[in-house]
Amino acid sequence: MAHRKGQSERGDRVKDRIEEQLTTKATIVTAVVLAMTATLALVWAASGALLLIFGGLLFAAIIAALARPLQWAGISRGLAFAIVVTLLFVLLGGGLFYGGLTLVSQFNELWHQLREQLQSLAQAMADIGIKSDSASNTQAGGDVGLDALFPNPSGVFSSASKAMFSVLGALGNVFVIVFIAIFLVAQPELYLRGLVSLFPMSKRSRVDHTICAASEELILWVAGTGISMAIVFVVTFAGLWLVGMPNAFLLALQAGLLAFIPTLGPFIAGIPIVLVGLSESVNMALWGLGVYVLVQAVESNVAQPLAQRYTSALPPVLTLGAQAVFGVLFGTLGIALAVPLIAVIMVFVRELYVNDTLGGPYETEPVGE
Repeated sequence: MAHRKGQSERGDRVKDRIEEQLTTKATIVTAVVLAMTATLALVWAASGALLLIFGGLLFAAIIAALARPLQWAGISRGLAFAIVVTLLFVLLGGGLFYGGLTLVSQFNELWHQLREQLQSLAQAMADIGIKSDSASNTQAGGDVGLDALFPNPSGVFSSASKAMFSVLGALGNVFVIVFIAIFLVAQPELYLRGLVSLFPMSKRSRVDHTICAASEELILWVAGTGISMAIVFVVTFAGLWLVGMPNAFLLALQAGLLAFIPTLGPFIAGIPIVLVGLSESVNMALWGLGVYVLVQAVESNVAQPLAQRYTSALPPVLTLGAQAVFGVLFGTLGIALAVPLIAVIMVFVRELYVNDTLGGPYETEPVGE
């Protein structure tokens, strides 16, 4: 009898211990899920600010990439960064002071040409039966508006005050990005040490190595993309200047800047070139299209291979998918920053998850062997 009672008591203790362990595990899982949900909600709510912070990191990487040649020449890191930042401000200020008014005038002329061509396209669409509100206005004697091809921006720029605040907000974002970059390049060890200190002692060395690898990947990506942008600008300007395209410099400048956005950028850059060519003649539009095809060939066979020497190329599906997702979630800024952000995230995933947690990447055997 006593033996059975002892067994029953031991069974109850084991049962209580199992229930306690299950309760503890359930509590931990619930806490982790709640923490992850709260983190995702916080990231979603602060997505704009987080993108600005990453923009500052990207600008810091640009400064670091430009300072590399100076460091190779024997100049100390701090002095090299100071020289690069000073030159950037001098070039930007000088460009705005000496060529700002000219560029604004040329941009207004370019925008007027694009507007006329978009109006003509909207009218042509209306003539073949594809009607819109603006097309109906045209048939009634009014002008074709840009809303035939683009959403009506009246909700955003409904008044001069809203436009002014939008400009001030954009300038404020630029200042935030610039100052984040300057503070980061001034004391990178301070922020690295603070970030690594948030992890357990056993993981700090590995996290430190991964953060440094991610920053190096970002710097190399910036260097490779900068080479690609410069090649696209030079080739586009030379080609458009040779064929006599109006506003060749601005068209080449926007093509070079849009080369920062892989896959989508070059396609978008070709549209203004063809539209401005149509404002002159069909032949000029064809010449512009030919220059655009030449630029794409040079970018695919020269610029991209040079860029890929500096950084690993992202798979095209991943690039397009990231741009689509970030564009839906965060708008234009998300599209612009999607590729460098994914490049950095891939470093963390590869180092901390694939290598450390899963034991390494999956190696497939070549087909046919």
